Amino acid sequence: MRFILAEEFWVLDALSPAEWQLIRELPDVAAGNRFSDKAKERLFPSPLSEEVIADESTLTQIEDWDELIRPELEESFAQARYIVEKDLRNARAVPFDEVIPVEIAEEILEEAGFMMPGHLLYRVDVPHEHTEPWYSTLNQARLLMNEEYDLADAEERMLIRSSGTGGMDEERMILFAQYELYSVVQSILVENLMGD
Repeated sequence: MRFILAEEFWVLDALSPAEWQLIRELPDVAAGNRFSDKAKERLFPSPLSEEVIADESTLTQIEDWDELIRPELEESFAQARYIVEKDLRNARAVPFDEVIPVEIAEEILEEAGFMMPGHLLYRVDVPHEHTEPWYSTLNQARLLMNEEYDLADAEERMLIRSSGTGGMDEERMILFAQYELYSVVQSILVENLMGD
């Protein structure tokens, strides 16, 4: 994957088929469709800590939260996911040799030990005004994934970074890859578009 910043839009370009699959799943992951109710509650935490003793005032605050704030948050999250889905529908496949010159591509592939004739890469163009919805959707997905699978602080994550995947099962490896990809895209957005 590479990031391209233009005047009117930014691009996730040269996405491998695996990266494209993980990016394509983003709105569904962020919607929480595959997560437990407990994980989904992470997006809408109570306005009061668990240590607060419930009285008439705190119960009123919780009712207000449930009636006023939570529906607004749910709508905001859904709107952000819709914008991301729309951008993803406009993604396009690009032949590998159009992204990377054939000579360089052959060398890279040969060094990696495989050939991929006719291989496609993917490109998603995103208008600058869609940056906040993308950031929100990435954040929703990461919060849910971490709540469900304990990925953010997992010792396994550090081990993968330092010594590879070792004996980790494939499903867990894919979760870490997805979580890391979403983290990287969020970081890129912050550094390039949201800093000012």
